[in-house]
Amino acid sequence: MKRVRLGFLGMAALLICSTLSGCWSSSPVEDLNLETGIAMDVAEQSSQEEQINRKGGAYPKKELITGTFQFIVPEENKSSGSSPSQTKKFYNVKGNGDSVFEILREISLRINRPPIGFHLKTVIISSSLLRKVPLYELLDFFLGDNDIRPSVQLLISTGTASEALQEKIPGQTPAFALKDIFENRKRNSRMLKPVSLAKVIGPMKAKRSFLLPNVITTESEVKLAGAGIIKGKAQTYGGFLNESEVEGLMWIKGELKGGLVKSIDPETKKNIVYEIKSVKSSIKAIVQGDDISFRVRMNSEGRISENFNPNEDLGNNRLLGREESIFQEKVNSLAKQTVAKMHTLRADVGGFGDALRIQHPKVWKKVKDDWDKTFSTIPVQFSTDIHIEDYGASKTTAD
Repeated sequence: MKRVRLGFLGMAALLICSTLSGCWSSSPVEDLNLETGIAMDVAEQSSQEEQINRKGGAYPKKELITGTFQFIVPEENKSSGSSPSQTKKFYNVKGNGDSVFEILREISLRINRPPIGFHLKTVIISSSLLRKVPLYELLDFFLGDNDIRPSVQLLISTGTASEALQEKIPGQTPAFALKDIFENRKRNSRMLKPVSLAKVIGPMKAKRSFLLPNVITTESEVKLAGAGIIKGKAQTYGGFLNESEVEGLMWIKGELKGGLVKSIDPETKKNIVYEIKSVKSSIKAIVQGDDISFRVRMNSEGRISENFNPNEDLGNNRLLGREESIFQEKVNSLAKQTVAKMHTLRADVGGFGDALRIQHPKVWKKVKDDWDKTFSTIPVQFSTDIHIEDYGASKTTAD
């Protein structure tokens, strides 16, 4: 009886093993073209594509989009003794068309490895293209493709998007480098939170305005500078917030992880710099009859990290209070500048609509259909409370 039981157990184990698929459909990574970044610009035919079309390589399409696709170079193809120009970790391929999916599949006729989106990190879209094509059309392929992860980060460029995928620092892959810049948010208050594919689905479906971080390029560098507005209803490019306006927005939303505030002491005419340790913010919607207004309260703790006046007694309480007032005025000024720009562009990207929706849902139902336009006339008041905890390692500056 014991032998029969053991026989049944053995057969069951064999049956279970036979149902395991294992890795029968796997492909070696060296046989795949791993996408790391994609840039989309207004269509401009390259000399390469012109030659392909002239020699019979054209296919039916409208010339709407120029897609630049960045792929990782497999390690086996690199030579340790080759010159720097031959040791790039990536290469770029361009294609034109009116469908991102079709452009990508068309590239399969020009390269010997199938493009795969498992490792896609960054998508950059030019503001010029977003003036012509809504964002939801440009992202439809990315949101529906099973290979592409929802954590892919989105950027906008007021210049040519593909330039951000050109090599700036030898040995670095641009798509990876762009994504990693956001790790520096603890050090700079003029940087938006990263925006992933997953985070734009809600605003797009709700037809709410939102921001994408903007990247600019030079011959040797890239920089995250300001932000582009995606307008709610149209989902097209709706304007630009510069770095100071982004800084004001980060204070309004309380999304700062660090950074600094620089101001000038009106008495000494010297720079003083406040280093941010923490920021909290609250937006209160005030409804009186048909009138709507908002009050924003911002609180922060930090330290004085730089003071250009060597004669000041940094332990003086009167001086401490005066410097706190200087920075409070500076923060209020930044916030007012940001809201003024939002009013001008008719785009609420500061979370004011969300505050009204949560605090006064009945009022929100009346105004939500044309909220961006309504918001452009609504007054906003600001108050800031800054607490300077210390002056660093010393209470006196170097003389």
